[in-house]
Amino acid sequence: MKKERIGRIVVLLVGFWVLSFAIANAQPPVEKPAKPVTLTFNWEGAYGRANCLVWPFRPGGRFEQLVTKYTDGMLKLDIKEKLYGLMESVFAIGDGRINMGTQSIPAATGTYPLLDFGGIPGFFSDPPNGAYEWAEAFLDPKMMAVWDKYTRPAGFKVLGSSISLANNTLWGNKAIKTLADFKGIKIRASGRTQTTTLKSLGASPITLSMAEVEDALVRGTVDAIATSKSYGAERGLIDLCKFAPVWPITPVFAQFIAVNAKVWDGLHPFYKEGLLKAGAQLTREMAAVVEQMEISYTLWIRSSKCQLVLPEESEVKKAMELMRPVVKEWLDTAGPYGKEVLQIGLHYAHGPSVKVIAEMGK
Repeated sequence: MKKERIGRIVVLLVGFWVLSFAIANAQPPVEKPAKPVTLTFNWEGAYGRANCLVWPFRPGGRFEQLVTKYTDGMLKLDIKEKLYGLMESVFAIGDGRINMGTQSIPAATGTYPLLDFGGIPGFFSDPPNGAYEWAEAFLDPKMMAVWDKYTRPAGFKVLGSSISLANNTLWGNKAIKTLADFKGIKIRASGRTQTTTLKSLGASPITLSMAEVEDALVRGTVDAIATSKSYGAERGLIDLCKFAPVWPITPVFAQFIAVNAKVWDGLHPFYKEGLLKAGAQLTREMAAVVEQMEISYTLWIRSSKCQLVLPEESEVKKAMELMRPVVKEWLDTAGPYGKEVLQIGLHYAHGPSVKVIAEMGK
């Protein structure tokens, strides 16, 4: 009887302690504001309305649905299509010409290289796994704190991101099966990190607008176009090119969602919480979209006359050993938070160059 009694007392004490701990740590719900708010939003659609980086931000699209859900419909987005372009969107957000919007990360690498940590070759795995790894790294609380410190002086705050298929396909008429095949190849590149990567592999990166790529291929101005499986196939490169070699040159091609810092500071906590939840959920959902796209576009290419080329693992390993100058340049340009971002990312990344990055990120 004594043992049973002691047992009951212990159970009651443990239960009381657990309940007390839960009550002490329970966060009271954020009180709702009295007035609704409308924020202008730049829908930057340079990649085309149907592109997965663009489509979620259309009027009535997934991002707006999530904002409506998490703010009980009290925060509305006044979405302006292409009010500011690919190279201007984040600057318009930062200086207050518009309240919110999206910005292509590769297009802004010259100004905000830190945000392009996913573009470091071989850091994250090939899709689809790399998309999930990157999403969790991007949303890590420590990483979000870094984004706040990094972007506030520029007048904006990062809320989340959307991701496309890896920019890892070299559409053209050369197979590029080995590291040696890169020598002297003229490749249309996107962004600073990818340009440095291709140089390190022995290629000659060229800057061209996407409007010129087909003509450049036909005329021989370039030998290959570095873009994703999806974007290349949708543009018709699948019919124009003999080969689609896949190398881990740019594991993540993304854009971020941003809000003007002063606008953010003036928002009710309920709206802040709702926007952060919407941004985080969309960031994670996009990884699943990439998984489906990776399967679909791989099958599409395999069913065409264009040959999908996958290099041997030994060749990829040799290529990734050459990435030290790329990581060094990224660290040199990324600023004081570069190593911290790499260290946070290494908790999630499993790409072929993680050892090199871990060594250089110490």
